[in-house]
Amino acid sequence: MNPENREMDMAIHGVFTDKVEKREKLIATLRTDDMERYTVVPSTVMINKWPDDLNWVIVDSTYPAQISRRMELLLNKRDMVVDRLPGDDVRAAEYELRDTVVNEVLTLYPDYFKREGDLILSPLTGLALDVGPYGADPLVTVALLASEDMLLLLPEKRGPRQETVYPLKAGALLFPNGWGLRSKFNQPEPVFPHLGLRAAWREAQKESLRAARLGKTPYEIHHGAVSHYMAEYATRVDTFFANMKPEHKAWRRNWGMTLGPELFRHSDHQEAEGPDMNAENWEKFGYLRSEHETFRKLPVTGAVIFGIKTYLWKLDALVRNEKALNALLAGNDNLKPLMFEYRSASLPSFREFLDRHRPKAVTPDPSVPGSLPQPTLGQRAFE
Repeated sequence: MNPENREMDMAIHGVFTDKVEKREKLIATLRTDDMERYTVVPSTVMINKWPDDLNWVIVDSTYPAQISRRMELLLNKRDMVVDRLPGDDVRAAEYELRDTVVNEVLTLYPDYFKREGDLILSPLTGLALDVGPYGADPLVTVALLASEDMLLLLPEKRGPRQETVYPLKAGALLFPNGWGLRSKFNQPEPVFPHLGLRAAWREAQKESLRAARLGKTPYEIHHGAVSHYMAEYATRVDTFFANMKPEHKAWRRNWGMTLGPELFRHSDHQEAEGPDMNAENWEKFGYLRSEHETFRKLPVTGAVIFGIKTYLWKLDALVRNEKALNALLAGNDNLKPLMFEYRSASLPSFREFLDRHRPKAVTPDPSVPGSLPQPTLGQRAFE
């Protein structure tokens, strides 16, 4: 074992980099149609019926690079990406989640994952994970087997009526988008009695605490922050989770824009200031961030798993892909009014960029018998 591998194995207990060789030829067999297969939906809804051809854990051409980035984050920022509340119920749910993910990848992807004793090995990543009784942390295992972030919401009785709610109690969240499991706010409080500086510091601290989700129910997470969620879904989510059966799964998909390729966007991670939001910069530096989200219930602990598979597609490549462009145009055209408030900083310039790539409708020539209007690309995608 070379020194680099020894250091990595020591840094993450139960994770080995010298027991399976990474195979580039095998990686080349991964499907590459994610931009078409996981396109933006025309109208975002809370829950969609599970299609027969959808795998819960997705392994495609984005998988190796995303697992590599997740390994980096676990080595350098583990306290920001893996966390949990105390409790035997939480620990039991973590192990049930780990075993569910292990079974999923071994069953669905036998060419890409093998089991040897307590080790799960993958030539896609060159990683071997110990799932034995003294092996890797269960959430670390989940984070390195699935490129999806996995969050555990456990049932709990609250309030005078002892209603069942589902607070977030544990998770592996490596690719957050402006939030986090726990607040990691560490900006020093201003020493000088400058009221403006003190007020800004308190507001930043308050925002960090608001963006931290561990221990909060879906209602508490979205209250005061996502008005379209509160208006349409807030009162129904806990009921939906309570009524879920373990054999049922559901999905949804959302999308947004970002001026950079970083997947890890923790609310307390200080990023370098990016380019201005304008149509030219969306063209040069812009990405579409599409989150494919899933829900399923564990049969033993009753925990609900919220899974998030994140895609980042370069916008200049996306607009050259007819099906992906169709979907984005339809998604943009069907945004509900409350979303304008939610994306007020980015949407105007992004729409200017999109309009530059919007195909013009074909006008029928009345002199040609039988000539009919042709649908725009945005319409044709969803007929």
